[in-house]
Amino acid sequence: MAKWNRSHKISEHFSKRDFVCKCGQCNDAVRISLGLVGGLELLRMKAKNRINILKGYECPDSAEKARRVKRNFHVQGVAADITVDNVSLEEAFKMAEEIPEFNGIGLNLDHNCLHVDTRKDKKRSIWVVQRDITIDVTDENRAMYQL
Repeated sequence: MAKWNRSHKISEHFSKRDFVCKCGQCNDAVRISLGLVGGLELLRMKAKNRINILKGYECPDSAEKARRVKRNFHVQGVAADITVDNVSLEEAFKMAEEIPEFNGIGLNLDHNCLHVDTRKDKKRSIWVVQRDITIDVTDENRAMYQL
C-alpha cells in the first residue's frame, strides 16, 4: 500500500496539495472536508472547466496574524477561494448557487475570486465583497452585481 503524502489525490480532480496552508510556517498543514471537495467536483462538472484553488486550508496562526479568526471556515477546512478557468466570477457564483453542499458563497471583487464553503448553518449565506465591504446579496441588489 502506498504511503499517503501531500500530493496524493483526494478526488478525481483535486489533491491534498491543492488545499494546503500557504503561510510557509506550518509545514504544509492541511485540513479539508470531503463534503467541500465533493461540492467542488460538482461545480467543476457544471462549469466543464478547471477549478483553481487560491486558498483552501488556513492554519490558525496564519488566520490570527491576518486577524481572520472569527468564524473562519478556512481554518475549519470547509472553505475554498477559487476561480474557474474560462468562466466569469458571476457565472461561477450562479453555478455554485445550484450546488446544495455550498452553504456559504461569496463573490470577492477585491481579490477576483469566489469563496465557497460547506458551513453547517441552517440558512445559506451569500455575499459580495467590494472595497473591503461585505454586502449581503438580496433580491433587491442581486442585479447590481449581475447575479
